[in-house]
Amino acid sequence: MEDPNPASELSERRKALFEPLEPVTNINGKRLPAESLLPPPDFDAASYPKGWLIGKKRKLVNVDVVESMRRIAVQEMNRKDREIDGLNEQLEEDARCLEHLQLQLLQEKSKRTEVERENAMLQDQISMLMNMLQENEQLGDEDVGDEDPDGP
Repeated sequence: MEDPNPASELSERRKALFEPLEPVTNINGKRLPAESLLPPPDFDAASYPKGWLIGKKRKLVNVDVVESMRRIAVQEMNRKDREIDGLNEQLEEDARCLEHLQLQLLQEKSKRTEVERENAMLQDQISMLMNMLQENEQLGDEDVGDEDPDGP
């Protein structure tokens, strides 16, 4: 009843959507450079459609799109600046905290050296007193041995 022709026409239409309008290769089979597809540099700007202008590399760009992209870029730069400012403040706070901790560490080290010095001094005094006690005991033993007439 119906010819399969409409389906083939539809697929042909779909194929045509993906085909380039102009050949992308030249006679030698090499790809054309992108510059050849751009308008010449002396192209009259007044003949551009309203809201379009020549951008970098002589490409036509939409003014609204460019302005929107510029606004987005400025917003992103401002966001990054705020982020950097926050990180700088955090870094300064960390530096102050580190300085405080270094001072505390220095104080603790000096306290430790002082305690170690006192400990060494006390150890010297203890050993000196122990030596004196031992000497007194030895002298006391000798004196006790001299006083005992019953000694051998």
